[in-house]
Amino acid sequence: MLPRSTPMISSDRGVFINGGEFHQHNYHGQTLPGNEAPFDILKGAVASNALHDSGASFDKPKCHPRTRVKIREIIMHWILGEDKDGWQKAGKQFMWLSGAAGCGKSAIAQSTIEVCIGRGIRLASFFFSRSDSTRNHAGSLVATLAYQLYCAFPGTELRKDILSTIAEEPLIFKKTLQQQFTALILKPLTNHLSKPQSTQQPVPFLIVIDGLDECIDRSAQKAILTGVAKCMRTSNSCFPIFIASRPEHDIKLSFGTKLLQDIHTRLSLDLADDEYNADSDIRLYLVDRFAEIKDDFDNRATGRNLAHDWPGDEVIEMLVKKSSRQFIYAATVIRYVESTRHRPDHRLDVVLNLRPVNGDHPFAELDALYATILESAIDIEKVLLVLSLPSMNFDVSCSMIEKLLSYDEGDVETLFCDLGALVQVYKKYDQRLLRFLHASFREYLYDAARSKQFYINMDYQTIKHVIHALQYLASCCSSFLNFTQSTAAIAVYILRNIPYRSGQDRISQITISHELRQSMLSFPLEKFLAPRSTSTLTYWPVLRDFVTPFLQLLEAMVLTDPTSSHIQDHQLGILRSILLPQIQQYFNDDRPALVLVLFYHLASHRFVPILQRQYSAKKYSPDKRYSTPFYPAPDFDAGDILSLSCPWMGWGIPRRDNIYHDFVRQLLRDPGRPTKYALGPVMYEKAALHCFKELPN
Repeated sequence: MLPRSTPMISSDRGVFINGGEFHQHNYHGQTLPGNEAPFDILKGAVASNALHDSGASFDKPKCHPRTRVKIREIIMHWILGEDKDGWQKAGKQFMWLSGAAGCGKSAIAQSTIEVCIGRGIRLASFFFSRSDSTRNHAGSLVATLAYQLYCAFPGTELRKDILSTIAEEPLIFKKTLQQQFTALILKPLTNHLSKPQSTQQPVPFLIVIDGLDECIDRSAQKAILTGVAKCMRTSNSCFPIFIASRPEHDIKLSFGTKLLQDIHTRLSLDLADDEYNADSDIRLYLVDRFAEIKDDFDNRATGRNLAHDWPGDEVIEMLVKKSSRQFIYAATVIRYVESTRHRPDHRLDVVLNLRPVNGDHPFAELDALYATILESAIDIEKVLLVLSLPSMNFDVSCSMIEKLLSYDEGDVETLFCDLGALVQVYKKYDQRLLRFLHASFREYLYDAARSKQFYINMDYQTIKHVIHALQYLASCCSSFLNFTQSTAAIAVYILRNIPYRSGQDRISQITISHELRQSMLSFPLEKFLAPRSTSTLTYWPVLRDFVTPFLQLLEAMVLTDPTSSHIQDHQLGILRSILLPQIQQYFNDDRPALVLVLFYHLASHRFVPILQRQYSAKKYSPDKRYSTPFYPAPDFDAGDILSLSCPWMGWGIPRRDNIYHDFVRQLLRDPGRPTKYALGPVMYEKAALHCFKELPN
């Protein structure tokens, strides 16, 4: 009698009878331990949400018709091998499409795939997503690609090769990515293409990997690139691999290695936007989509149609500008406005801050993206300090920032290495420059309700910047300072643009810290001004760009806290001792004497401006024909060391004084001043003499 465990009837077709019970297992390939077929193992390792045609998302991003045309043409030329620098002719088997967050990389990838499918190109794709646990890691990448490769070649030996590999090594998906890719992609595809009966096509196969930066393990990002590159370099198989991602630090480094450098071509949306008209594409998208929204709303049985020109060219241009060449802002606006439960014009008013938010916030999706990226920052406190610099309104030198904030060289690049999707460090004229890639990102940071823990409190940060500016300038007392093209330019820009300076240079209260008090009290004003007081050309920029805001800051401190008056008294005393001897120079000649007299009486009943020469009379009406005490000439400012003639600069009515000029006038009118600084008869005689000299012959 047979043992109970021995089958009574067996077959190599997978049917056996044992113990009176019948079991039938149908699968692709042979039996494996655990009764799991190779195809089931493959299918079980697939991340179905990562497929380009996955049903997980009902609204996959695609390029709007007639947008991104040139970029998509370049990609298709490369895929088809029509590009001289392509994968067939130049061995550039990888194309890296890089760009900031929300610039439309996934839409371009999806649209490219659809075009390829329409042309009969076999392909496999993987769309990473940080928020989806099934596709935010590399574990299922090769399995998902292998599954699509299997499906792309029905009725071929390629299928058997894939399943045989899994049958021989059921734990293949536990091995390294390089081993998986070689065994399940390269070998089966190479074997298939080497057979005479295989149909030869211009593009044997295409792999598309989108959102590589969305793989949460950064080491896995590098492993994917280096592993696949090593496989391709050691294989006879040749087919294109298209990768789209943000220009993250690890990905950039990987593409810059010897392994990948000469076998990839890069298409940067950040650099190509000028050439490929991103603004025009976004404008076209907005115009078309708003027209659809308007038609849809007007066709509803509401009886309340939108204005025929809604939303208007001005609004369209405003949204294009705010998009900063990134489609995500425009797409977010459209998704919010197109809600069928609300009036589109009301929703658009919310976007434009013309109507309060009632319910869901228009930029909730965008804010979540910004927050996710910021969470990856190495030192978020330092990042926010840099981003809050007033000079970040324009591209600013990383080197200047590092000097101002006492960072080591290269620190700014390190701080922002993982934030390349929002803030770009780029090189221009041998300088490392930092810039915002999204105008809406700045708005996000300054809105506490939106940015929450990443909120930039400008009142708090401004004081820190003022302290850094004062400390930097104090360290440069003996150095030449270029107030337009150096770190000093950022420092004085901070002082000239801090919030206490409101309209017409009025002073308002500020937040005062202990560090600010100390910095203002200890600033070496005399030492700072002395080396710059020898020439008007060097002195006036200091008086305008530093002394004026310095005096305003002192006044704001006293206005906020009267106990700070001793700091103001201390620094004004130093400034008085510096300026009084320089005033004496105006007594030596008739030309500067006229400047001093006119300056003294400016805005008083005694002030009578000089009639300008006739060549400018045609430009202005008679009531505006005022003049500077000096006519335009190379030495027009000779002798005016304190730049007292600046209120007359230009050809119009004399401008209002600033706080510096007010201080000088107070010195001249101070009853307690030394008599040698008084404007007596001799001074007026010299001023009158210069006027007579200027009369026409």
